[in-house]
Amino acid sequence: MRTRLALAVLLGGCSVLDPSLLPEGDAGPAVDAPPAEDAPSAPDSGGSGAVCMGTPSRTPPARPAGEDADGPEVVFALKEVLLNQRAEWQNIGFDLDGLCSEPPVPMIECEPPNAPDVSPLLDGNAGIDNAFGGELFPTIELVFPELDTTAAESAEVGVGAVILWLRGWNGTANDPRVDVTLSQSVTGTSGTAEQTEAPEAEIGEDYLPYAPGTMDQLPEPAWDGNDWLWLREETFFMGALDRPRVRDDNAYVADGQLVLRLPDRVEIVFAGDGRGIRVKLSDAVAVGTFNEDLTRLEPVTFGGRWSIIDLLDTASSIGVCPGDTEFTILQNALNNIADIRATPGTGGAGVTCDALSVGVTFQGYRARVAGLTPGQPLPNQCE
Repeated sequence: MRTRLALAVLLGGCSVLDPSLLPEGDAGPAVDAPPAEDAPSAPDSGGSGAVCMGTPSRTPPARPAGEDADGPEVVFALKEVLLNQRAEWQNIGFDLDGLCSEPPVPMIECEPPNAPDVSPLLDGNAGIDNAFGGELFPTIELVFPELDTTAAESAEVGVGAVILWLRGWNGTANDPRVDVTLSQSVTGTSGTAEQTEAPEAEIGEDYLPYAPGTMDQLPEPAWDGNDWLWLREETFFMGALDRPRVRDDNAYVADGQLVLRLPDRVEIVFAGDGRGIRVKLSDAVAVGTFNEDLTRLEPVTFGGRWSIIDLLDTASSIGVCPGDTEFTILQNALNNIADIRATPGTGGAGVTCDALSVGVTFQGYRARVAGLTPGQPLPNQCE
């Protein structure tokens, strides 16, 4: 993302919206939220009971039994986001709606806003809902083929990595309760195993760390488990490390998988190099799979619902402005591929979809927290 990270689909500063996508006359139906109707509620962790194409639907594992135990704090920095998923989209994410949208008659939570001119999207394997990977990103990738590389390079130098800060984990493959804070890194540097405190540094106007009183930039992270990362100050209330804004203090580890849920529509800001996005997911869950020695997360899968309105709201940060042709094209494209309701349990027959399902993966590396620093501001290129 330098910070073009997670869901960087909207980044790039280039035209990703082909005017041929614009229908004659208008941009399709408005994006107003329709009235809610009764529908099956979202599945709890541990499975929805659905079987799709002969395979149990993909949901997070259930919480293990046993007593909670304390342990040392552990930090994982998530990078190597997989945006260009190609056919892999079918295996990335979760069954968010608890329904099997498969032929010949797919069960659906709602209808796309541009129905009946477009058909509802089908699920991936095991009921996976991932309109982002299957439909939205491939369109953008045609015009910005280097987006995956750009996102990887940004996080590689410590900018915009997603941070999972575990407290109270017992260090084993099963723990019924873990406290997890989510943040993002602003910058970082390498360290050594012998260090117990972060090196002294001054964060420059370019958001890079320098040796105090000099223009000597500190070395980039080595991703060997000894790196130090500075986190976005605004992701902690009043800049207090013990008061995170995004936290699941009832996460858990089951059979080597870390499971956490995020508060609905909490703002996660990724900004840098004059561009950025504000991500607001509802019904969001993350599942990270530990490696054999529990030192890496390989991978961490995020899934959730991104409302059309929130997607359009962040478009101004990449120069797609209300009233412009590109904004109208974007709105119409989203109205074609919306496949889910932003709020679980509000779908039903004849109800219009108002969100896109999202599934993305990262790779998690051990790191350490150096401290807090103000993050790159989210730009508004429409002002």
